[in-house]
Amino acid sequence: MTDTPTEPVISSAKPTANFFSKTNIALALAASAFVLAAAPYVVPQVQSLIVRGGVLSGPKVLEDGYEALQAHNEAEAAKAFETAYKANESVLIHPEDPILGNPNAPITIVEFQDYLCGYCRRIAPQLATFLKENPDVRIVVKEYPVITQNSRLLAALALATRDSGKYEAVHNAIYAVDLKSDEDVNALLSSVGLNPAEIIAKSQSAEVQGHIDETLKMGNSLGLTGTPAFIIDGVLVGGADMKQIETLVATQRSKAKG
Repeated sequence: MTDTPTEPVISSAKPTANFFSKTNIALALAASAFVLAAAPYVVPQVQSLIVRGGVLSGPKVLEDGYEALQAHNEAEAAKAFETAYKANESVLIHPEDPILGNPNAPITIVEFQDYLCGYCRRIAPQLATFLKENPDVRIVVKEYPVITQNSRLLAALALATRDSGKYEAVHNAIYAVDLKSDEDVNALLSSVGLNPAEIIAKSQSAEVQGHIDETLKMGNSLGLTGTPAFIIDGVLVGGADMKQIETLVATQRSKAKG
């Protein structure tokens, strides 16, 4: 499953004066929780229904019709993504994208993620363990803040630490703790040896904000509508499906050996 944005995917809005307000972060977390709770019950819009024998003959007919429609929609979505991926493959990974794990690993997972996404939070520790157990794999993180405006604040905060060598520690800490105030942010940054004032100032720079804008455009070009979204060897994994990620990594590893 993925969390979907509560505001437009592409936004040029920049952080406000207060990096975090207790009211705003509380609302953001509430919105994220609502999306997480509602997601399992959201189904594709049924555009048509074929009635066999001229009547609704029973649940089996409806089930078959829904499954056929779902399969059709998934096939169309996969085809659209394949086309979009080929058009963007050469520029998918930006030199300024942060990396988790071994930066020189031969196998690459590209992850579009949002720190206020419940599914991103759920899979983050699994990914951290996976990287430790698989040093031939790296994750290129695309900071893709689409849930709320506070998502962008967190994305910018993390990106501002990329050149400090502390990005991975900050990334994991954001998912591990419950940030509710400026004081919480300062404490998190201080705990990994960073100067909060310097990092927060850098997070609001044109460089960091421009990088976020470019990532939002990229995600939009690929047709991504929620987070997390993983791309492994041109294949899209939409949601926190660790089993599928492991399978695709194993396939790519086998291809490299063969």
